[in-house]
Amino acid sequence: MKIITSPAKLMNIENSTDLFRTTTPKFIEEAAFIQTFLKEKTPKYLSELMEISSKLADENWERNQKWKAKPSKKESAPALLAFVGEVYRGLDAKSLDKKAVNYLQKNYRILSGLYGLLKPSDRIMLYRLEMGRPFQFDQYQNLYEFWRVKVTEQLNKELKAKDLILNLASSEYFKVIDKKKLNAPVIDFDFYEIKDGKPKTIVVYTKHARGLMVRYCAENQVKTLDEVKGFNLERYRIDEKLSTDKKLVFTR
Repeated sequence: MKIITSPAKLMNIENSTDLFRTTTPKFIEEAAFIQTFLKEKTPKYLSELMEISSKLADENWERNQKWKAKPSKKESAPALLAFVGEVYRGLDAKSLDKKAVNYLQKNYRILSGLYGLLKPSDRIMLYRLEMGRPFQFDQYQNLYEFWRVKVTEQLNKELKAKDLILNLASSEYFKVIDKKKLNAPVIDFDFYEIKDGKPKTIVVYTKHARGLMVRYCAENQVKTLDEVKGFNLERYRIDEKLSTDKKLVFTR
């Protein structure tokens, strides 16, 4: 089983854990390569590239100047705890026990515009570089072009026979993976709120539910698709009529 999510824009490097030893990201040299180009970019460029305020652009320009491949503990945090967006509120990693965290270390991966593919224990610094932004550097037109082969091959190396890939990432991020070259079937997800008898997507709830699903898998040591279908946190239940072989739909 490999469970995949997107990163989050909101980060906090003050979080730490004694449940695992931190590690170096697999693609740290590639991240350092990308940073050599990011460090040259002005706050104005960052503001336009990421469609953020000048204040946020200044903040991220400063982050780029401080970034390093081998940060200290004070300058970094394990990826599982560094991201604090809605998905990660649903996951609530700080409240998991060692058995659940060990499960995530083995089965859970986070896609990243800067780091490519992260394990929960990988130590990362504060950054902002969304995968879908039109960032051109070296001979690459965008981050998809840079990361697609690397990330897809790495996932394949980690897959075992009869593994499944649970895609809980956004389309912006999962697009970096070449699905045709993956050595495992991909299961997509939808999470709906039932309003006036009809299923409705509410983005913030969908993000939260993705994190809840990761948490559920970890707490229950999920190994099979039937076990995934048992997801029932915060009143969600599988909708067998809306679900297919390749997509599971949960409603509440």
